[in-house]
Amino acid sequence: MRSPGRALLRCCLRPSGVMALLMLAAGGCAAGRGDVSGKVTYKGKALVLGTVQLQAADKTLLQANIGNDGSYSIPGVPVGEARFAVSSTNPQGPDSQPLARGERGERGERQATPPKAAPPVAGWFPIPSEYGDINKSRLTYTVKKGPNTYDIDLK
Repeated sequence: MRSPGRALLRCCLRPSGVMALLMLAAGGCAAGRGDVSGKVTYKGKALVLGTVQLQAADKTLLQANIGNDGSYSIPGVPVGEARFAVSSTNPQGPDSQPLARGERGERGERQATPPKAAPPVAGWFPIPSEYGDINKSRLTYTVKKGPNTYDIDLK
């Protein structure tokens, strides 16, 4: 007597069975994703510089840049509860400055040349640092299939 499991296995190993399984798997992946976009504000003012980080329900980490109007967009986010963080580093601060390049002096020795300062970003302002830590920000949103709008209003 043959077991039903072997018959199922033989069926799935045929080209048509393999194709059906692949289509089922691909359809399941596409069905479980959404696109998240919105605006980031702090005390009612749009951020003009920075990043939005997202930790999806499956622990995937995704990131988007914040546009000069405060907008961001993260496509292909797995559905479920997501955690967010927002960072906006001072463009004039030491973390945003280019590294000094060494140039050769008259005798061939390396001499550090001071880097040029980054140009100021009009409208930039600092936000509290806890928003930059995904474990401390307390920013969450449940991502659903399809387009999602999550405006992040920092206080």
